[in-house]
Amino acid sequence: METAFTGKISSDRIMMDLNKWGVINYYSLIPTIFNHNSIVIVMNLGKLVEVGLGEKLTKINGTTCIEVIIPKSLDTTDFLKYLVSEMKKGGYTLNIDPDLDIDPKLTGVYQDYLNTILPILNSFGFSLIESKKKSAKPRHKYLASLSEVPFTIDYLGSKATVYWIKRNQFVIKAGAILVDDPPLTKAGVVGFAGKFGLRLRQEQADKIKDNVLIEDVFLQSVNEIGTFLYFAGTNSWLQLKSPDGKTLNELTIVK
Repeated sequence: METAFTGKISSDRIMMDLNKWGVINYYSLIPTIFNHNSIVIVMNLGKLVEVGLGEKLTKINGTTCIEVIIPKSLDTTDFLKYLVSEMKKGGYTLNIDPDLDIDPKLTGVYQDYLNTILPILNSFGFSLIESKKKSAKPRHKYLASLSEVPFTIDYLGSKATVYWIKRNQFVIKAGAILVDDPPLTKAGVVGFAGKFGLRLRQEQADKIKDNVLIEDVFLQSVNEIGTFLYFAGTNSWLQLKSPDGKTLNELTIVK
């Protein structure tokens, strides 16, 4: 996936504006103040020193840093929790242990956002993997033998039949029922998952009538399927079920 951006370069800063994905600043000279809606990754000669909320970082010991200004549709503290949990899976020992009670309904949303910005973070010297320790995050393997298996979804009023036809291609069959409206955040606005779901639907607008698919729709991931059908809110690997009742997760997870 390609992410378009605009940017600026100065002697001590590279700024990348990712539009709906927020802003990423790379500093070769660490500033004293950061955006209140940011996460800062501090490095010292290429090695991770600290990661935390920009508004709470005061005394910083490092040579460079990456400031990730989170989109307003995401909760900065919650995303920090998710990032820290992923870093620990990658072998990091961190002197930060926020309450890691992450809302499981948003895990897929945070994963999609991290996957979007990670290539940029990598280019600035940050990696999720510190050692050879393998990530504990579940991995799923595409099986050609399942390409003709009709997996069904019945969640929050959404009903659909889905086929996993290629490694990065799923098809939702015509006749699928979509959830009407995206849920609102505590602030009363449409959140990140809702906006992403609405964008996916806009791209397929000619195939939807009265929240019912009138033509097949092709998507690239299980997370996209859940966001398209019911604006995320659950682990869709567990919602997709084969005719004999087995989830797509248990049929394809790499153990």
